[in-house]
Amino acid sequence: MTTWGLIVETTTGSADRKHTEAWVMVHFTGSREQALAELERRARSYSPEHPRFPKRRRLLRDGDGFLLVVDGATQSFLTRFTVAELLEDSEAR
Repeated sequence: MTTWGLIVETTTGSADRKHTEAWVMVHFTGSREQALAELERRARSYSPEHPRFPKRRRLLRDGDGFLLVVDGATQSFLTRFTVAELLEDSEAR
């Protein structure tokens, strides 16, 4: 069975301190289709830190993942969700 990393990249901070952070939400074992289904479930329920007062939320499918665009009062914030096959893990034993 293949192991997949369900990855999230999101905008954090605001104004001049706005930047992107990325991390692996979870490792998922199964088919690519199953991993994408799990990623979609997580993307639909994900609540980003910014903006604090969202006005509009749009979830879009993009190749091997999803884009979540949340509009605030003055700025939009993007969160990207990606499925990637785990090839190596230095902590795996």
